[in-house]
Amino acid sequence: MLPTGVVFLSQEMSSQPTSRLWNSGPGPVFQCLSLALTLLLSVSASLGQAKGPGYVGTVEAPEADVLSAVKSIVHEPVIYGTYSYEKDKQLKGARPADSSNAFADPPEDGKVFFKIAENVLAPRHFKETADMGTVAVRYVVQATGATTTSIRIDAVYVEKNRRRPHQSDGTVEESEFKAIEDLVQKNQAQQDDSRRMDEGQAAVARTPAAGEVIPPVAESVSSNTGLEKRVSDLKHKVEIRTVAGGAALKSAPFRTAATLRPLPSDAELLVVVVTKYWYGVETTDGQRGWVHHSQVEPLP
Repeated sequence: MLPTGVVFLSQEMSSQPTSRLWNSGPGPVFQCLSLALTLLLSVSASLGQAKGPGYVGTVEAPEADVLSAVKSIVHEPVIYGTYSYEKDKQLKGARPADSSNAFADPPEDGKVFFKIAENVLAPRHFKETADMGTVAVRYVVQATGATTTSIRIDAVYVEKNRRRPHQSDGTVEESEFKAIEDLVQKNQAQQDDSRRMDEGQAAVARTPAAGEVIPPVAESVSSNTGLEKRVSDLKHKVEIRTVAGGAALKSAPFRTAATLRPLPSDAELLVVVVTKYWYGVETTDGQRGWVHHSQVEPLP
């Protein structure tokens, strides 16, 4: 179907006798045809470029933390929230890109990233898709405060042959945002655990402050009974045991760390490092690792 402007010109031309048009010379005819061709080219040029609402969300984290997560998601070989085949439930074969001509409106501000998947068969959650084509995702990251960051995500599918764009119904954008948000929270939790571990190690390894006097054992203990009591007190401070059901000996002080081995119930452990939520321990056979404070208790 011709654009509205072309139809109007055709009607105007048909209202005049043919002989009059040609007798007046080729000028009017060619001018009308030239304008019609210009309009057609204008319509054609708009194909393959999408102007959609996209998805905008805010992450409670500094921009640097969000950028780190976005870069990781961009380099993952999948596009979240869409697929071509029911059995897969994921669109694979994605890669990061420096740019994409699938988007007609360049962002005014923010740091921009792209991820594309080429030669994709009509993915789900893109409206009226057909044929093979390319899925392009654009991420625009911008700080909105010291600890808040805005992310705009746009997703479009462009057919390979007809170059027709198809906007996502929002599922892709929301899924990509959720993947970024989850990764930011995971990274923050690991950083918190690592910071607590460092604080605990510093507390355990603390040297006496200037002027601080550590009383010798001889002055603190005046009898065998007192010595035994002190040994018992120290034992309760540095030894613990696992609760009923046992515990997991971890390679690092966070729940996602690798499990070195499961520990049975009532397994006695020597405390080496103390943090707010984790104990650095040594087993009776000399293996070291980490246990969560909820999985151990003091010796009776």
